[in-house]
Amino acid sequence: MWPTARAVAEAGALAHFYSGYPAWKIADANPAHLRCFSFRTNVVYGLLKYAPAALRPSARRLFLWQDRGFDRWVGAHLEPCDFIHAMPGQALHTFRAAKKLGIRTVLNHATGPAREWVRIMRPEYERVGMSLEKECPYDAAYFEREDEEYALADFHCAASTVVRDQLIATGIPAARVWVAPYGADTNARVFRSAEKPSAPPFFRILFAGQISLRKGIRTLLEALTLAGRAHWKMEFIGSRSAETAKDFAAYRGATPLTFHGALPQEHLARAMRDSSVLVLPSLEEGFGLVVPQALNCGCPCIVSDRTGGKDCIRHRENGSIFPVGDAASLAAELAWWERNPRRTSDNFTWTDGARTIIAESEAALSR
Repeated sequence: MWPTARAVAEAGALAHFYSGYPAWKIADANPAHLRCFSFRTNVVYGLLKYAPAALRPSARRLFLWQDRGFDRWVGAHLEPCDFIHAMPGQALHTFRAAKKLGIRTVLNHATGPAREWVRIMRPEYERVGMSLEKECPYDAAYFEREDEEYALADFHCAASTVVRDQLIATGIPAARVWVAPYGADTNARVFRSAEKPSAPPFFRILFAGQISLRKGIRTLLEALTLAGRAHWKMEFIGSRSAETAKDFAAYRGATPLTFHGALPQEHLARAMRDSSVLVLPSLEEGFGLVVPQALNCGCPCIVSDRTGGKDCIRHRENGSIFPVGDAASLAAELAWWERNPRRTSDNFTWTDGARTIIAESEAALSR
């Protein structure tokens, strides 16, 4: 939310930004905009980093404690403005306070409704013999809280048309849903194309993000197996979740796999500039920041039709969109891009999303 808020500020429309992080952690922050409450954040990350797992609460409990404490603090310190944006799980007390102050409320959605996440992911967890309830942060208490946050929201700001459609499917009127796309950090010129763009000397496929069931890893591995290309290179950047262990153990494809772990953004951008395509075959993905990041670096993106970042894709022009879970279609798109190598010339910034938010806000005020 910070890059979006920063773009809104550049347009002169930001009143305040309430953050659970300390001010020194927020890049390019204007102190006049910031209102920080970082005590619980510091405690949570301190415990996760330094306390033995056996002696600390679960990460789920810690993050709930962090989010709800932040929500209460914002609600108690909310200052006059026209609109307040908050995220699910952190909006209940904020929105209650806003209603008393006559402030319009906007619930921001980087992903779709939690119940939709559960519906999509339950079969995947069952497939690998895992309990969804033990792995996800959602329970009856969370859904009850989310329902109240939805009821208090005057508007919903969705990261993509995928999220918008999921919200509308729950019964939210389309007129109350704004679509404000995410961008990439071009201010620091991190995600940018090479000065002299050229196709990589061999077909290099990149996956960037948490390597988890939600990201559709099985579909990717099955596509590589179907393609049978030993000369392709498949590289993964990101932390590797244990939940994908069975799928990697079962992989028998000809394409070799290389894992780099999590990397700084500068290294990630370099990998994007050096790759033939980025693949994001997610089963559930509200947006996928790596899509505009890769496109800005000149790297075409192949995404599933359930990935919100598909809004950035022009099929077989700067990437491809394939049906979610369809390994054969993904393999065909990979082969197409090997035969038709090219670089992209996109420049996705946070400005478009900020403009949408400002325009929708002005329209709401005029009603």
